[in-house]
Amino acid sequence: MGRGAYGDQLGETFRLQEPPALVSSSGRPWRLAVTEMRYEAPDFGFTDPVVPEEAFLLSLELHGFRELELWLDGRSVAKQPVYPGGTNFFDLTRNPVAHMVDPFHALLFYVPHEALTELCDEVGVTSSHLRHQPGMQAMDPVIEQLGRALLAPLHAEQQTNALFVDHVLLALRSHLLIHYGDGQRPRIPLHRGLAPWQERRAKEVMRASVAEGITLSALAQACHMSPSAFVHGFKRNTGSTPHQWLMLLRTELAMQLMRESNQPLVAIARQTGFADQSHFTRIFVAKTGMTPGVWRKSIPGRRSAVR
Repeated sequence: MGRGAYGDQLGETFRLQEPPALVSSSGRPWRLAVTEMRYEAPDFGFTDPVVPEEAFLLSLELHGFRELELWLDGRSVAKQPVYPGGTNFFDLTRNPVAHMVDPFHALLFYVPHEALTELCDEVGVTSSHLRHQPGMQAMDPVIEQLGRALLAPLHAEQQTNALFVDHVLLALRSHLLIHYGDGQRPRIPLHRGLAPWQERRAKEVMRASVAEGITLSALAQACHMSPSAFVHGFKRNTGSTPHQWLMLLRTELAMQLMRESNQPLVAIARQTGFADQSHFTRIFVAKTGMTPGVWRKSIPGRRSAVR
């Protein structure tokens, strides 16, 4: 298996074909990724070896099972039950191999050392190594909630929102370094807001890409910033993350189309960049408190509309 333990390459380790995966668009040499692994039969046995690399795998367990035996560098180091909602850390420099006897369902996050080192430089941490006890689960509700937020995008029929995926994976990276980093505790970074031209430029780029979407790395590059600094600066200026602001922009554009045309809601959802009508309805209700159909009927002077 080549470098980059995610997607099809990670699937080879678990003998699974084309597992669902999402990969960040960081604009850097490194990538963050999440891969869903699901095996329904008993007696899986040993995973195949992973080619060693400077990276961590985090396994968020969606279902528990009786026992995980972990082998590192050819030696058994732990044999423990696995509980749903827990996370196991695997250092890929140590040739991890797992033995499992029950069906399993997990999200595996791929976090290369390079990605952690870059953030170390931004916040002044001395080490990118993550503290963990091999074979012991961390019951971390933040990792669990971030993982569950990616389940719907992992199974979306259409291309999912890259900005949202980038935001979640970068949030995971920050959480790991702050709470599990092996160096000195990070100082609280004094993030500044965006300069007026940077905020203006970011919003222009998102307006121009409202239907097809845009990656976080592309927005950050347009403002000559790192993705992490851009997210903090944008939120400081606007009170919203870039993804939240884009969803509001799409909602406002959808409102305009509903006022000015009788297009079906499914067509409006497609034109404004939502994954499907269900996604459109969910976001619209969160922003306005009513469904698109109800809102459309409430427009003054409007007799009827195609739903």
